[in-house]
Amino acid sequence: MALSREEIAARYGTALFGYAQDNKVLDTVYDEMMELKKAAVANPKFISVLSDPILSSKDKKSLLTAVEKDFSDEVRDFLNLLLEYNRFADLIDIIDEFALLYDDEKKIATGTATTVVKLDDDQLKRLGDSYAKMYDLNAVRLENKVDPSILGGVVLQVKDRVIDGSVKNRLKKIRAQIIDKN
Repeated sequence: MALSREEIAARYGTALFGYAQDNKVLDTVYDEMMELKKAAVANPKFISVLSDPILSSKDKKSLLTAVEKDFSDEVRDFLNLLLEYNRFADLIDIIDEFALLYDDEKKIATGTATTVVKLDDDQLKRLGDSYAKMYDLNAVRLENKVDPSILGGVVLQVKDRVIDGSVKNRLKKIRAQIIDKN
């Protein structure tokens, strides 16, 4: 029975996380994997070439050797493992799974701040820092989404928690109170 992409990502991401943790290089491996993800997303042919069943193992190995020379031993070992087991097509999913495990370990959350106008990096950082302090996290990385329909305020969604401080939501609550009194 073939494994799904999610199962492959979970197995390999967890394996990389444990390997990096055991070797006490978790932060280094995380940084390198995030750089690798950026490069792979910017150059999708990299993954398709290393996943191509027609290309010989020797050619794939020489291409990978050229790419991995600046990486730590742990990342090089892991990339060679992916090549050996023909899992390069799942690289992005594996990195994403590894990043989730890293964020959980480091108490880092990711979320979205929906506002009427675009927030600058400083505003997003302060909003994330406030949320992190409130929920005992080390950091919160926020992405800004602009939605004029909320009228004002901020809707903050981090993991499964939503804090709706929008004007639209406040008006909805006032309307509900008025209807309840009548």
